[in-house]
Amino acid sequence: MLNENDKKAELSYAYLHAVAAAAGFACSDTNRHLDGCGVDARVDIRERLDAAAHLTEFSLPIQLKATSAKLPIVEGRISFPLDVDQYDKLRVTTVSIPKLIVLMTLPEEVESWLNVSAESLVARHCARWTCIQGQPDSANAATVTVRFHLDRVLTPSALRELARRVAIGEDLI
Repeated sequence: MLNENDKKAELSYAYLHAVAAAAGFACSDTNRHLDGCGVDARVDIRERLDAAAHLTEFSLPIQLKATSAKLPIVEGRISFPLDVDQYDKLRVTTVSIPKLIVLMTLPEEVESWLNVSAESLVARHCARWTCIQGQPDSANAATVTVRFHLDRVLTPSALRELARRVAIGEDLI
């Protein structure tokens, strides 16, 4: 039986899979060895997304987070505590494709997370994305606050735009 944190994690995977499928991309979970690198899932792109694209076959590495905690919102951004170890893995600049962090926020009440009927499948709240590649070292020992813009909702069109930007070599920050 899954505990509450496992349920949140599985819902974040399902959300990413659904968004990727709607965007026309494949999505795969990674194995435990890649999770140690800060990657939970990959979105595979196999198309020319822009006439100026340098990449036509690549994968977006993604770290998934999910919470039902009330997170502070400061200046239009959600503040989320990230372990320093994960922060360091996600901010590296020695990779060809930046790693994204996707944060799924869920209602506090478990019963509200997902509603299923014959007419609809509704997940409450949404996931937002950020990229912290190139961020500075942290002086903190345990956690670093990462901020997610409220308007960076991970939708199928947002995912396609992120992939297009990566394909042409544009910065995601």
